[in-house]
This record gives sequence, C-alpha cells and structure tokens, in this order.
Amino acid sequence: MGAPIKIMHVITGLNLGGAETWLTRLLLRLPAERFDCRVVSLLDGGVLAEAIRSMGVPVRSLGMGRGLPDPRGLWRLARMLRDFRPQVVQTWLYHADLLGLLAARLSGCGAAVSWGLRCAYMDLARYGPGTRLTLKACAALSPWPEAVTANSQAGAAHHAALGYRPRRLVVLENGVDGQRFRPDAEARARLRQEWGVARDAPLVGLVARVDPMKGHAVFCLAAKQVLRKHPDARLLFCGEGTEPGQERLDLLLARAGLAGASVRLGRREDVAQVYAALDVLALPSLGEGFPNAVLEALSCGVPCACLDAGDARVMCGPGGLVAPGALSGPGASEADRAGGLAEALEGVLGLSPAERACMGALGRANVLERYGLDRAVERWAAHFESLRRDPA
Repeated sequence: MGAPIKIMHVITGLNLGGAETWLTRLLLRLPAERFDCRVVSLLDGGVLAEAIRSMGVPVRSLGMGRGLPDPRGLWRLARMLRDFRPQVVQTWLYHADLLGLLAARLSGCGAAVSWGLRCAYMDLARYGPGTRLTLKACAALSPWPEAVTANSQAGAAHHAALGYRPRRLVVLENGVDGQRFRPDAEARARLRQEWGVARDAPLVGLVARVDPMKGHAVFCLAAKQVLRKHPDARLLFCGEGTEPGQERLDLLLARAGLAGASVRLGRREDVAQVYAALDVLALPSLGEGFPNAVLEALSCGVPCACLDAGDARVMCGPGGLVAPGALSGPGASEADRAGGLAEALEGVLGLSPAERACMGALGRANVLERYGLDRAVERWAAHFESLRRDPA
C-alpha cells in the first residue's frame, strides 16, 4: 500500500446539520492508513469542530462571516492548499463548493476537486441574495470540478434541472450506524417519564433544526389536524432552535394552539435515544435530498410519516407512509403539504402498537440493508481513490 491519500475537506461550517454530521461520521470511519484528512471551515466555530479534532483530524477556519463575502478567505484557503498539497479537495455545500474550486485552481496544488450536493430543492426566496448568486455561479462552473457528488438521486436530478453539467456525477448516499441507532426500550421508558409523556400516549417527533426548508410551519398545521383525531398525542421538537423561548417556534406553536401538547428539547447529544422514544417521526421538509432523520429513526425501529422530499420515498420503503408528490413538492401550497403530512401521520397512528412495531422493524431491516454505514464509507473511500492525483 502506498502513502495515504491527502484530502482537504472544505465545508461552510461545522454546526449540526446533515452535511456536517455525515462528514464527521465519515472522518471517524475512513482508515487513517489510507487517507490523511484535514478540514477547513469557512465560518468560525461549530459544535462538531472539537469532535473532529478529537479524532486527530486537524480543523482550521477561514474566519469568514455568514452572508458577508470576504475575498481574503479565498487567498487564505489557497495558501492552506499550497502548504498541504492535497491530492483531493472534497467540498461540502454551495459556498464551500465555489470557494474550494477557485482556491484549488488559484493555489496550483493540482488536486482533483469533488463537489458535494446535499439538497434536492431549496426555495431560494427564503434565503439571501448571496446564496442565490452562489448557486448560479456553481451551475455555470459545474463542468470545472473533476467530479460532483450528490447524496440522493433526487438531488442529482434537481441540480441537472438547475443547469449543472458536471463531467462526472456520482450519487453517494449517507449511511447509518445500526449499533448506535437501534430500538431501545429502556431509553423509551426513561425519556417518556422524564418528559411527562404517558406510556401509551402517541408521541410524534420532528427532529430538525429550525430552518426555512425543514417545514416546522407545515408540521404545526398538520399536527393541529392530527390532534383532532388523536387528542392524547404529544408533539416532540428536537434540534437547534427548538428549545423553549425560541421566538420562531414559539410563534408557530401559539398560532396553532399546540404549546400545551409540545415537548421542546433543543439540541441533544442523545438523539438516538430520543428517536427510540417516538411512535412516529414526521418529515415535513420541503427539499432535503437525503433526510438523515428518516434514516436514523427507521434504524431505531420508528415508523416515519413523510412528505415526498428528496429520496424519502425510497428510504422509507415498508417503514412508513409518504404523502403523494402532488401534496409535497415546491408547487404545493403550505395547506396542501400540511394536509398530506397529516394524512400520513394519521395513517401510522391509526395502526395498533403491534402493527406500528412491525412497520418499524421492516423499516430498520430495509435501511440497514440499503444504507449500512460500512458500505457507505467504503463507497466514499473508492470515490476518493478514483480521484487520486500525485501532488503538483
């Protein structure tokens, strides 16, 4: 075996999110004897930065501000690339895609650049002009990188429709650790008691940070409908921005009259146990490519009720119900999406506990077969090895 492949991962930030979490899991599993990795974050800080450093992977920041273009970041990144001389530059998310490509070319390091697409749809009206301009620039420059990766078939198709014309497009789905994300009866009983949720009360969860594309408003409208048929149901919110006192979620819950039925956790380190306490996970997202929450909940044996976002239908398989595409996509109204999600939630909650357990068990078997962590990591390893170049 030759020297390890030197890889520079460039990512927008290192707070909790799908791309950030998957990068962390990937770095933990990539064999050190085959890959020498470093990480550069465009933004300062992030809760995952120390977790990555604890693996022995160096992490540096360009110190850029969110929404504030800073050309000095381009020069700093180019200098880091000249110093490290990686064979592969893997970028994650639009801003890092653009900056990483330009810096790699500017540095003259000779690395192969691989972009990382992580969504299947974004309502750009909900984001600033910087994101819209970055996406347009990426579409125009998409033939430049040696490869473009997407974490879902839906994401690959969506970006082709946006004008992406990569030389090489590779779909590399995330994987799930079935040992960490598993059914856990003890955690279920303990946490439900901690939250004041009765053992037999239906517990519906939304595990996502508060973000325009995650669909918290749709979920609240759907939950209002669900509570009419299942008045004893409780609603659980987990993720950054969901803790009590967060104004955006406070307002949504007040408008829907859901405050008294809600459990609000904020960001949690024991998310696998949180999933295990649920009866059903909701996915109200507008445009995720590969919704990790669905993968993780199913691995915990928890059925899912989803909008037809990204690859959710394929991921769910026998482990849940998915609303029709006409009630899920960007052309649907908020009321239509809420109605579709409510119907899926009611379908799962209308099952007996034994039937829900069977649905969850089928879902777990399906995702472990299709998306096992070791297989996913090896697919990524093979991708990096296919891009290997000798330093310039």
